Amino acid sequence: MVRRGVFWIVLIAAIMLLCLIVPFTALSGVDAWYGSFLFWVVATLAVIVINVVITGSWRE
Repeated sequence: MVRRGVFWIVLIAAIMLLCLIVPFTALSGVDAWYGSFLFWVVATLAVIVINVVITGSWRE
């Protein structure tokens, strides 16, 4: 069970790292504001889905 938690934490950390790297490297040539904004929205939705999956099995 602990290994599963570590997997999700590493996945969220990787998404956060990508949120810093991708807009300033791969999307640096995109002049429109929606280039990095779209990436950040998709990354945010991915983190929200991961958090729902993690907390879905929690019970009182």
